[in-house]
Amino acid sequence: MNSVKIFLCLLLLSSGLPLWAQNSAAEATSSNWALGVGLGGRVNFMKITDIVSDFESNKQSRTGAMFSIFAYKDTDDGLLAIRPQLSFLSRGAKYTGLKSSTWTDAEYCVKAKYMDIRLPFILNFGTYRPGTVQPYIYLSPIVGIATGGEISMTESKSKGKSVVADVSKSNLSSLYLGAGAAFGLKYNALVNQKRFYLGLEMMYDCGLTNTYGQKEKDGKANDLAHLVKSTNNKLDGKRKFSGLEFQFLVGIPLGSNKSKPLPPEPTPIMEVPVVEIDTPIQDNIDIVEEPEKPCFQLEEIKTMMDNGENVIGKKICAVENVIQFDFGSAAINPESYPYLNELSKILKNTGANIKINGHTDIMGTDEYNMQLSADRAKSVLDYLVGQGMSPEKLSFEGYGFHRPISTNETEEGRFLNRRVEFEILGDTDNN
Repeated sequence: MNSVKIFLCLLLLSSGLPLWAQNSAAEATSSNWALGVGLGGRVNFMKITDIVSDFESNKQSRTGAMFSIFAYKDTDDGLLAIRPQLSFLSRGAKYTGLKSSTWTDAEYCVKAKYMDIRLPFILNFGTYRPGTVQPYIYLSPIVGIATGGEISMTESKSKGKSVVADVSKSNLSSLYLGAGAAFGLKYNALVNQKRFYLGLEMMYDCGLTNTYGQKEKDGKANDLAHLVKSTNNKLDGKRKFSGLEFQFLVGIPLGSNKSKPLPPEPTPIMEVPVVEIDTPIQDNIDIVEEPEKPCFQLEEIKTMMDNGENVIGKKICAVENVIQFDFGSAAINPESYPYLNELSKILKNTGANIKINGHTDIMGTDEYNMQLSADRAKSVLDYLVGQGMSPEKLSFEGYGFHRPISTNETEEGRFLNRRVEFEILGDTDNN
């Protein structure tokens, strides 16, 4: 009963944590799902209290192959993931040196085939970056369904007797409940904005339930363990399985993993309305000036220039649905080229020096975001040079998440903070 309670707690935990992972995700994507397969081996262990208490025996492990099919979903920062999984494997091991009035040196062996349903909840270490290796750990509830196999008792002598029974006839319990804990390494690859990965992992599978069926316990089934009992056929102990697994995994993504286009860029700060007052302004009344906008859109700057207004000191902000990058990299998406082409024409007409500032949201480490923001700003600079802008008039800097223009507590705020700014400086000042 305690084993069942432990299993149910793990199941509830694994069901709730994916929701937490979903709420913690940054830069929501159209699809972070992947499909994959796993191939590996398993070392099986078995503990039977009846036999151990009654006989001098040697417990031995048994090896076997395993195959898995899974789906994989992670958050955009690569920290959390879930992996619903269907695995095909065998369980059971053997005891040797069993002795009774009818057996002198027997071997008792269980080879039970299972189909497992698993739900690993994964915690990755470090921040997702293409071309890197991420270690990870996970916990998983396991529900196994016995699909076949055999239980055998064999005399070790060359001319000894042998008895073999099918798992179904020996009434092995059809349901297996367990818990798994694993450690693995995952190599991240980004190809055409799609996340591929290769993994290598080791998992310990701990059985929580007794695999004796009710007929076995009552002595009514053809369980071969009864043949070594000296008094009666009833089994009062437990038979539990466990195992150590090694798997090589390959994950192939579904969808493009591109960032979802959000609504058009809103103005971060609302303009303060001007109220006309008929009465004269007294000397002791402070005049509140309208605050300067931290960011302008490209069309606003173009309109100001057409009207002959001074744009020196203004900043053009391009959020991620205007200038798009491949996930986790500084590669500019071709969909952004028309915007950058128009931008280069307008910036050249200013005749001013331009500083390109890269910014991110708060997801990920400081070091990672500082480097990513600088790399993206440099990519934009290189593109503008390719469009004919003078490299002497351009500079760049990455600020990571240290200069937000909105809150990082909401998805809309983080969307505004992931931006590239174009600061229009004077003729010579680019610092």
